[in-house]
Amino acid sequence: MPPLPWTSRATLAPDTECTVMGSRLPLRSHRSIPRFMLWTLRIRRQLADSPGLVGYALDAHLVDKTFWTVSAWTGRPELASFDRTDPHAAAKSAIGPAMLPTTFVFWSCTAADLPVSWDEVRRRIDAVETRRPGG
Repeated sequence: MPPLPWTSRATLAPDTECTVMGSRLPLRSHRSIPRFMLWTLRIRRQLADSPGLVGYALDAHLVDKTFWTVSAWTGRPELASFDRTDPHAAAKSAIGPAMLPTTFVFWSCTAADLPVSWDEVRRRIDAVETRRPGG
């Protein structure tokens, strides 16, 4: 499946600071992919109306059962609000048992640095996973 490209939801001045979140979401089984994709569609609709969202992208590696996300927000409170709101909040409970340990990274950048490349997201996630015990 090709990556879903960066979708911009807001235009900001180039020097505006943004909060970026990258994630690696591995599934335990290929059987969980259809359910995960259904929740992904619901969450994408939620993203369209989420206050503070600057943009987002998804890269699905179906053979590896791994999904990568990146999103940029006007601030951490807006990201936290999205996280606590359905359908995202419900998806975490529904899909959680089907997932292996996930990795999240957060950093700041300016709007001029968006969109963030997949290489950058993976580099930051790899750095976190390397520091974990057993990583």
